[in-house]
Amino acid sequence: MMGMKKIALILTSIILIFSFSAFSANAADVSLFSASENEATEPQTEPENDSLPTYYSSADLGYTTAVKTQTGDLCWVYSSLASFETFIIKNRSFYGYLSVDALDNWGTIHEDGEGWQRNSKESGYTYIPIGNFISWNGPRALFDNSLRYGTTKLRYINRSDTEQIKRDIMESGAVTANLNYKSEASSLDRTSYFLPDIGSSISGHSVSVVGWDDNYSKDKFDGTYQPENDGAWLCKNSWGNNNSIGGYLWISYEDFYLFNDDFLAPSFTVLDLHKIEKTDSVYQNEEYGATYEFNYIDEDKVTYFNVFDFSEKGDILDKVVFESTCVGADYEVFFVPVGEDEKPVTDREQWQSLGSGKVDYSGYICHDFDKLTVAPVKAAIAVEIDSSNTDAKNGIGVSEWLRNKNTKNMIFIDTCKSGKSFIESSAGLVDVRDYYTDTLNDEIGGTLVIKAIATGRGDVNLDGVEDINDVTLIQQYIAKFDVKFTDKQKAIADVNGDGVVNINDATAIQIDLL
Repeated sequence: MMGMKKIALILTSIILIFSFSAFSANAADVSLFSASENEATEPQTEPENDSLPTYYSSADLGYTTAVKTQTGDLCWVYSSLASFETFIIKNRSFYGYLSVDALDNWGTIHEDGEGWQRNSKESGYTYIPIGNFISWNGPRALFDNSLRYGTTKLRYINRSDTEQIKRDIMESGAVTANLNYKSEASSLDRTSYFLPDIGSSISGHSVSVVGWDDNYSKDKFDGTYQPENDGAWLCKNSWGNNNSIGGYLWISYEDFYLFNDDFLAPSFTVLDLHKIEKTDSVYQNEEYGATYEFNYIDEDKVTYFNVFDFSEKGDILDKVVFESTCVGADYEVFFVPVGEDEKPVTDREQWQSLGSGKVDYSGYICHDFDKLTVAPVKAAIAVEIDSSNTDAKNGIGVSEWLRNKNTKNMIFIDTCKSGKSFIESSAGLVDVRDYYTDTLNDEIGGTLVIKAIATGRGDVNLDGVEDINDVTLIQQYIAKFDVKFTDKQKAIADVNGDGVVNINDATAIQIDLL
């Protein structure tokens, strides 16, 4: 057993508060530009094969929005939204800005005292936008607060895997990265930056990395420090049009702090995109995402449960999302009944397997499965992690309180409630709340990060929107026109959940639309 809460305390000392404010600068609308002198004069196009080019720029390809001038200490908001905007544009889903205020305010202390212990416009952590994106609380469109996006897959950056970082930039358009900012590490013209391991205090800053140039000259780094070799990352900054390349910044491949989560909060890349419709549901017992790993049990195989109340409506579950850094481990997902004691039943004969897979990367894993119509009951989603074939420590993400090691002040508070999360190991089934109290002597605790994604009833034609077209399709089906429904469509069309698709379901959608 690993019952040392001091592990979490040590972690909080390296989760950096990004507090560096922008120096005076004006906002700039940056369109396509030649960011490198080594770039060919012809406009850049997408690479035609899997090979990595020596130069790549999402800015040149028109995937980036305008460089902005941050307000307050919100570089972590601007960088994460900039990367998400780039992802959206690259996928041709939307063109415009996401709301800085919506994300900033979401990541503040709640009226009940829970949440991130910060005020609006104050410094923060990249854990905040990660939690916002993965819980489908945002991001939100700037000019339409009802328009929300979200993700089910998100990878933490491994700074040693340069090839994977480049592929993430090519596929997603951008990645969000953190660095240690020291003014003396900047070039005289403020277009390039390099900071080696100087062993000094951390002044955190966050940027959106949108490209690279393997041939970017080391001679351009004319600040206090110079790298030994050519090559740099192209970063979209949030300090306005403060230099000759429209506010962008080249950071050396050899920078010690960029992507370095030994000192800084996670750098990450969004791997998929969902425009959230009113028919979509996310069942989750926490909304903040993982702040730590529940890796306290030193066993190869552990099963983690979150209990959800599906009694309000019969949704069609099709995805389970969980966080894990146990790379290489095998996993299996189950739908588990809950007994009269409201705990998951331990008789595996009653469990329904939703499929299995492998934890291929560190971050949020999305497991898609054949659609499951959920009866209006309380049940559990279980994720079993088998780390026997890997050196990684068995664990799954947990939304757990954090404290600043130096000041002893709370950074984050999440309420850990009984009956929400459970673990099963060789010691049997245990409520996570009891585990924190009895084993870790921790009265605050945390909640496991396992989410169930559901498609609500009504979107019969599966276009992501419940509208009059779905009503018409049900009417045609009832009238025995040449319309055939799959099993999934039958479940979705049965809006009132009575087991039959008839005119009452079409009427229910019309009432909902009104």
